[in-house]
Amino acid sequence: MATQQERAAKARDEKLAAIKQQVKDGSLIIREMTPAERARHPKPAIPRSQRTRS
Repeated sequence: MATQQERAAKARDEKLAAIKQQVKDGSLIIREMTPAERARHPKPAIPRSQRTRS
């Protein structure tokens, strides 16, 4: 029986493999944000790793 952490890691790996396959097939395009998009969605002041959980 796998632990929750192992199941989550496996699911993440499967999702990443699916994304990589879509990029390879050309059905998914990953692009840089435009300056206008970057202005609307700036990086948070506090990095995700330092945020507290509520």
